[in-house]
Amino acid sequence: MNTAGGAPGPRTRAFVSFALKWGVWLWAACLIATIPAAWRTVQLYAHLRSEVEALLPRRAPSVLAIDELRARLPGLQHLGVVVDAGRAEQLPQAERLLDDLAARVRAYPRDLVHEVRTGNQEERRFLEDHAPLYMEVADLEEIQARVEARRDWETAKETGALLDEDAPPPPLDFHDLEQKYEARATGGRRFPRDRFTSAADHTTLLLIEVDRFDSGRSGGEALLDRVKADLAALHPEAYAPGMRVGFTSDVAINVEETQALLADLSLSSVIVIVLVVAVIVLYYEWWRSVAVLVPPLLIASIGAFALASLPPFRVTELNSNTAFLGSIIVGNGINFGIVLLARYVEERRLGVAVQEALVRGVWGARTGTLSAALAAAVSYVSLAATDFRGFRQFGFIGGVGMLLSWALTFLLVPPLAAWLDRGTPPRPAHRIMPAFVRGLHAHQGLVLALAGALAVAAAWEVRSFGPDQIETNFSKLRRADTWVNGEGYWGRRMDDLLGTYVTPTVILTDDAAQARAIGDRLKAEANAPPLADLVASVRTVDDVVPLDQPAKIALVDRIREDLTPAIRAALTEDQRETVDRLLGRGELPRLAAQDLPEAFTTGLRERDGSFGRTVLIFPRPGRALWEGAPLADFVSRLRSAASLTLSPGERPGRVAGSHALTNDILESVRRDGARACGVALVGVVCVVLLLLRASRSTALVIGSLLLGVLWLAGGALALGIKINFANFIAFPITFGIGVDYAVNVASRWELDGRGSMETTVSTTGGAVALCSLTTIIGYSSLLLAQNRALFLFGLLAVLGEVACLSTALVVMPAVAEWREGGSGAPRRGHGESAA
Repeated sequence: MNTAGGAPGPRTRAFVSFALKWGVWLWAACLIATIPAAWRTVQLYAHLRSEVEALLPRRAPSVLAIDELRARLPGLQHLGVVVDAGRAEQLPQAERLLDDLAARVRAYPRDLVHEVRTGNQEERRFLEDHAPLYMEVADLEEIQARVEARRDWETAKETGALLDEDAPPPPLDFHDLEQKYEARATGGRRFPRDRFTSAADHTTLLLIEVDRFDSGRSGGEALLDRVKADLAALHPEAYAPGMRVGFTSDVAINVEETQALLADLSLSSVIVIVLVVAVIVLYYEWWRSVAVLVPPLLIASIGAFALASLPPFRVTELNSNTAFLGSIIVGNGINFGIVLLARYVEERRLGVAVQEALVRGVWGARTGTLSAALAAAVSYVSLAATDFRGFRQFGFIGGVGMLLSWALTFLLVPPLAAWLDRGTPPRPAHRIMPAFVRGLHAHQGLVLALAGALAVAAAWEVRSFGPDQIETNFSKLRRADTWVNGEGYWGRRMDDLLGTYVTPTVILTDDAAQARAIGDRLKAEANAPPLADLVASVRTVDDVVPLDQPAKIALVDRIREDLTPAIRAALTEDQRETVDRLLGRGELPRLAAQDLPEAFTTGLRERDGSFGRTVLIFPRPGRALWEGAPLADFVSRLRSAASLTLSPGERPGRVAGSHALTNDILESVRRDGARACGVALVGVVCVVLLLLRASRSTALVIGSLLLGVLWLAGGALALGIKINFANFIAFPITFGIGVDYAVNVASRWELDGRGSMETTVSTTGGAVALCSLTTIIGYSSLLLAQNRALFLFGLLAVLGEVACLSTALVVMPAVAEWREGGSGAPRRGHGESAA
C-alpha cells in the first residue's frame, strides 16, 4: 500500500514506537511542566495593559517622556463626573449632588486624588485679591495716567486754574481694561457663577485630578469604582428625577477600554473553544477526536506564553495587540493535529492497525505540517524584527506557539490516539469534498478565468494604496458603544462645557530659563496658523507667578495715593467697584509660586516642590488632531520648539502626552509595517523552498500565497478597511498561515504522484478546509469585540483566510490540472477512501 511518493522509513517507525512506549511519561512530564507554565501565563494576563504606550518600544522618545513625566509631576490626569440635569431648572439639585459627592471624594487618600473641583471659585477669588499683580505694567500705567489726569483737573478746578471751565472732567472709566482681564481669568465669562455649569446644555461637572499620570487602568479603576459606589449611596434620583450621570476624561477612557478588552477576551475564548470542539466532532464523527486534538493544543498554548516570558524574549505583560493570541494560537495551532489525525483516520478506515496507521499518518503529515509550522512561525517572528513593541510581543508569542503546537502534536497525539482508538475506526465526513472536486474539474476554465479577473481587479485596487490607507483617527478604534452611552459621549459633553482639554501636552526641561525660552517661542507660534487652529493656550510658570511685581506694587501704591477721597466721591458706584477690582482693596504682598492655588500650578509644580521647568500646551478641542498630517505637524513643531537649548551640553526638552504617543505609533506602523511584511514574505518563501525544494509544486504554493495576499489587499481596499496598529498584523501572519493550506495540499500531491490532484483535494482538502475553519473561528471571535481595533483585525484576518483557502483548494488545483493537461484520469493515492 505504498504511495507514489515512497513509504515510511525506519526513522518514522522508531519515532512512533518511542512515542507509544513512553507516552505515559511524556504526558506526565508535559502536565507537570504545564503547572508553572499556567502560573506564568496567568501572571501575564494579570498585567494586561490597554494603554497605547505599551505598544511602543520602551526607548521611544514619547515613552521615555511619559516615564519622566510620571516621576516628576503629580496630577495632570482627571476623572470627570458629568451630570445632565435634564432641564435647566434642575441644575441647582445637580450641583448639590456634585457638592455632596465632592465632599466624599476629598476624603480619599492623597495618593489617589490630588484635587477636587466643581468650578473655578478658588482661582477667581485669588485673582481678584491679587488682580494688579496679574495686570501688565503698561495697563497699570494707563490707569495711573487716567487717575492723574482726573486729579489734576480736580486740583485745577479747586484753585480756579482751569483754562476751560465748561470742559467736562477726564473720564475715569476702566471697563475696557476690566473686560480685557475678565477674558483672561480662569473660565472668563463662560462660568458666570464660577461653577462648571452650562444652563444651555443643562449640564454640570465635577473634576477629580488624580495624583499619578497613568495611561493605563491601574489605580484609575479603584478610583472610578469608589466614586461610583459613593454616587450610588447618594441616590441621585432623590435630588431630582430624570438626571443622568456619566464619567469621562483620562481615567474613564483607560478603565472603559481595558474592561471592554477583558470582556471581549472572555467571550472570544469561550466561543473559540465551543465552536472548535463542535466542528472537530462534526468532521470526524468521532467524539474522541476532541480528546486527541485539544489537550496537546492547550498545553502548547499555555507553554507558548510561559516560554515567551523567559529570556531571551522577556515578555512580561500583555497589551491590546497580544491579549487575544491565546484564541489565535488555538485556531492556528490545531491545524497540525487536524492534518495528522486526518491521515491517521484515513488509514484506519482502510483497516490498517493502530500503530501502523500512526506511522503512516506521521510520515504523510510531517513535511506539510512542518512546512506550515515553520512558515507560520517565520511570519510571526518577522514581527519581532520591528521596533514596535505591540508587534514584537505578538511575534515572539505567536512564533513560539506555532513551533510548540507542531512539536507537541507529533509527540503527544500518537499515544492519545492509541489509547482512545479501541473500537470502531473513526469516520471523517468526506461526503462534500468529492462533489466539490468534480465540480471544480468540470469548470476548470471558468475557475481560472474568474481567478484571473479577481487578480486584475485586486491589482487595480492595490495601485491606489498610500498613506491615506493608514488609520490616523484613533477615536475610530475605541469600543463601539462609547459614542452612544460611554466615555466618548460624556467626553464630548465635557469638551463643549469647558471649551478646552483639561489634560495638556507637556514639555519637560531641566531649568526654568530653558522652559521660559521654549514657552515664549510656542506662544509666538500659537498666534499664527497652523498652531493657532490647534492650540488653545500655552502656559509656563510666568503665566501664574506675576512678573515685575515690585514695579507693579509701586505703581498701585501711587495710584491709590492719587485716588483722593474727592476723586473717589466723584466716581459712580459702578466705577468704584471697577477700580477696587482692578487695584485690590488690601495690601499687595509679593507672590511666590508656593503661594498659588493648586489649580494654578497643576503641571508646573513638581513632586520635589520645584517650579518653572515645564511648559504646558492645551490643545483646542476639535477633530484636527485626530488626523495624521495635522497631528504629525503639531508634534513636530512642539519637538522643534523643545529642541531649543541655551547652553552647551543642555538637553533638549522632552514632549510628553497622548498626542506624542499617538504620533509615534503611527510612525512605527508606517515604518515597521512594511519591514514586517517584507521579512515575513521572504522568510515564508525561503521555508517553502527549503522543505519542498525545487519540486513541481513549489511555484504553485508560492503563487497561491501571493494570489491570496493580493486578493486580501484588494478586498480590504474595496471595503474601505484602513490599516491600524492592530490589524496590520494580519498581513504578515497571513503569509505564514495562508501558505499552510497550499503546502499541505502540495505535499500530499507530491506523495500521490502525477495526475492525483483530484484525489489529493478529495482527501486532504477536507482536513485543510477544517484547518481553515478552526482558524477562521479564532479570528471571527474578534468580530464580536467591542474594541474596534480588534474587530478590524479579526475582519482583515478572516478575509485573508478565505482568500488563501480559496487559492489553495480552488485555484491551485485548477492550475495544476491545467499544467498536466487536465485530461488524465485521476489516480487513487495511498489511503484514499471511496468516500
